[in-house]
Order: sequence, then C-alpha cells, then structure tokens
Amino acid sequence: MSGATAADYAWFVKECEERSDGFCVTFVRDLSPEESLHRIGATLGDISGEWGIEACATSGGTVLIDYGYAELPNLLSRGTATARVFTNGSLDEDFVYSVDGVVVTKFEPCFPDSRRGSDPDRLLAHMRELGMPVDEEAPDYFPTRIMGVLALAERATGVHLSPACYAMPTIVGSIDHLY
Repeated sequence: MSGATAADYAWFVKECEERSDGFCVTFVRDLSPEESLHRIGATLGDISGEWGIEACATSGGTVLIDYGYAELPNLLSRGTATARVFTNGSLDEDFVYSVDGVVVTKFEPCFPDSRRGSDPDRLLAHMRELGMPVDEEAPDYFPTRIMGVLALAERATGVHLSPACYAMPTIVGSIDHLY
C-alpha cells in the first residue's frame, strides 16, 4: 500500500475549493475509467443534465470526481476496492471504504473515532499514521481532515491522484439517474 500523506493532497483540496463548495472523489482499484463509469450506469459523453462525473486513469486504477454525493452502486467495488471521500464544504462529510460490494469502513472525517462497517478498524494503522484522532478528539486535526482522508483513500486502494492526472483530459458522463 501507498505511504501517502495529508500534505500530498493539499493541492487537490485547494483546487476544489476554488471550483466548488464541495466534492466527491472515488478511488477505484484496478478498473479503467470506462469500466468504472459503466458499473455506475453513467451515460458516457453526456453532461447535459444536472449531475456529471469525470473519470481519469491513474496509477493503480481510476479516480472518479463529481460535485454531488450520489450513492454509487455497490457494483462499483465488486471484485475490487473503492474509497469515497465526500465533503460539501461544511461539516457534511463522509469516508467510505468498500471491498467486493461490502462497506468495510465508514466514518465522518470530523469523527474518525466513530467508525462502522463490516470491519471498522481495518484501516486503523493507516489512520493513526496519518494523525487521525481515532480514540479521542484532537482539535489540531480538524483543518487537515479532508487531506488526511484523501491520503487514506490512496493508502487503502493503491490508487494515486496526482496533479498531472487531474490536469489530463477525462472521460465524462451523466449520473442524473443516481439522484
């Protein structure tokens, strides 16, 4: 697994803050952008609706980026692993790690000590290494929480989102049907 750090994702959080109040990023291990979009039923090339999604190929798999929070079908993680990070720019936030259609670890980035899922502590060692307060509150963690869960998503899936990948042309599609 990767040794990503919160600082590795400062650029992405800054970029997204300039574009929108929030975002949702899904790291998908070992799937192509086309297969990832197919599994969620996206209409490829169509962004005429209200809700669009973009997919970029990167080392380890695919990164999906959208600016809503649709519940992606469990089919996305069938036979692989996904990690989804959502923030709406305030305190409505989520981290969801799924393997083979099952939610393994889920928590709100503000409250990493309150985990649930089929194996809520599976990522605990990584969470501790990333400085997440897994047993108690830690006020100094709050400003870097989203960067930290993005790094956790990379560590959990082995999928790396780099500035170069983010700058490349992406495959887009409509996900209106998920809302």
